[in-house]
Amino acid sequence: MLSPTHAGRSLALVFALSGCAPGNAAEPSGEGTAVGPAVVSPTDAAEPPATVETAPAPPQPQPEVVAPVIADSTIETGFTVDPAAQPGLVEFASELAQVGTLWIGKLEGNGGRDVLIYIPPDADNAQPFELVFHFHGTYSEHVERQREGLKKNQWVGWERLEQTLGAITELQATRPHHNVALIYPFSAGKRLEPGHRGWSNVAYDRMWMDPAAPPDYRDDFATLHAEVVALLTNELGVHPSKLPDAVIAEGHSAGGIALLNIAREGSAHVREFLFLDASFQSWADGCYAAVKDTGAAAKLTLVVTDKGIADPFTGRDPWCVTMKADASLWAEKKSWCATRASETVPGSSWTCAELELVAEEWRDDYRDWCAAYEGGMQGLDQVTLVPTKVYHKDQPRHFAGGLELPEDRLP
Repeated sequence: MLSPTHAGRSLALVFALSGCAPGNAAEPSGEGTAVGPAVVSPTDAAEPPATVETAPAPPQPQPEVVAPVIADSTIETGFTVDPAAQPGLVEFASELAQVGTLWIGKLEGNGGRDVLIYIPPDADNAQPFELVFHFHGTYSEHVERQREGLKKNQWVGWERLEQTLGAITELQATRPHHNVALIYPFSAGKRLEPGHRGWSNVAYDRMWMDPAAPPDYRDDFATLHAEVVALLTNELGVHPSKLPDAVIAEGHSAGGIALLNIAREGSAHVREFLFLDASFQSWADGCYAAVKDTGAAAKLTLVVTDKGIADPFTGRDPWCVTMKADASLWAEKKSWCATRASETVPGSSWTCAELELVAEEWRDDYRDWCAAYEGGMQGLDQVTLVPTKVYHKDQPRHFAGGLELPEDRLP
């Protein structure tokens, strides 16, 4: 099986040398007592210091500038599958048409869990690559073939992976000016935050790509990116000159959490965050805030099913509507709540203290984002909103890697 390698960097330091020449002053001296006016002959006058010529500093060697080598790739076709990968993933790979390039193994940057790398057939050795890191949604960490009697949350991972591979294969065939490589990490599934207590939706891995508490929570996108680049160049035959400086990081559904965590880490390796019906409360807007805070140059594209589960106004959870209403209620009840912090506000399930916090959160974190969303994100730089009728469950097949989106979707 293959193992990733890592590359280092070196820096050259140049020091400048300088020379200086001191001057000399003559001090008069004599013995006994002088009689009469002193007569100074021209030869007795203090002579100006001799001029000392300083040799110019020798030229310093300049750092050698090595021009980058540009060459074609020699892409290795074939499948390399770690037998230690989850059984369903091994089975999935065995049923694929044996064309293109497939690598499956465990990578440290994904917390030591499985990662799939796929280069579709017909990749052109002379063309540059686009790298697409796809973060799947809830339950898709488990891969198992659909069969009678099996619940959807057990077979949906197989279907989502199949959809994404189909989209990437089509993208390769329809965008001949570049190759595409899919990087598909698998989450830990039901994983709580370190030290978490109390209720939680344990279907979400909120620690994906958040290296918060090693060794159990050591996911790190920078490490994952470096490992993938090493595999592509050292094992799969992609020439380094054909790899981009920055990549697409996309998340479907709960995969948006991984994008949020990557942005919070301030990754310079991402040029675009693509949310596939994944812009739930605090995920896409939180990603945008993190991009701005860290000074990153990444842009965001939000693909949102009209009236679907991620639509913040008319979807399953219209949080832009409810939070705005709660903020208005606080403005109305603020005087009444002045001495009733622990009492429930009439017409609400919040106590006065809780409602005040909701109103502050709306004002500070969500109001501007929701207003921009209503305007189609036209007033928010770096963000593109793409409304669609495509159902939530079908979005990976239609939009992975930017398939079915205009190439100039970002300003």
